[in-house]
Amino acid sequence: MKYSGFTLKPHEEVLEIIHTSLIPSAPRFILFIIWLLIPFFFLFPLFREGVGGALVFFGLLISGMILFFRQYTRWSGTVLILTDKRVVDIEQRGFFDRVVTEATYEQIDEASYRIKGFLATVFRYGTIRLLLNGSSADIEFARIFRPSRVHNLINDLREENRVMM
Repeated sequence: MKYSGFTLKPHEEVLEIIHTSLIPSAPRFILFIIWLLIPFFFLFPLFREGVGGALVFFGLLISGMILFFRQYTRWSGTVLILTDKRVVDIEQRGFFDRVVTEATYEQIDEASYRIKGFLATVFRYGTIRLLLNGSSADIEFARIFRPSRVHNLINDLREENRVMM
């Protein structure tokens, strides 16, 4: 079975798909929505100017749509997937830029989380960090809602995998 950028192994089950919190991205989404709406407030004055005004109108509208879609693609494509056998971090950095990092629970030496700042404390989002053994790159997933719950789930899955071995 295929899930947004990676394929499940035989007898593997997805337990949870975790997106980043919308709260830290809200200012950008609001800015791009305003960017989309502003040309409509100046619709008649811009079209009175003729071809130049129409070009400005459509230029603002199209650029706003592209920026909004890019931000939405980055938010929706960045996920942390927990299966019964491994952790998969998919980071969407742009339209054509995706980084996929995966680790089995046996590879995880330490799991920790951090909530830093006033807004992060109020809205309960933070960063999960998984330290991997060997020369593997560590997995860091930022702006996750209720990181303590995800941290506990990862630690429980690590314990289950240790017992199975």
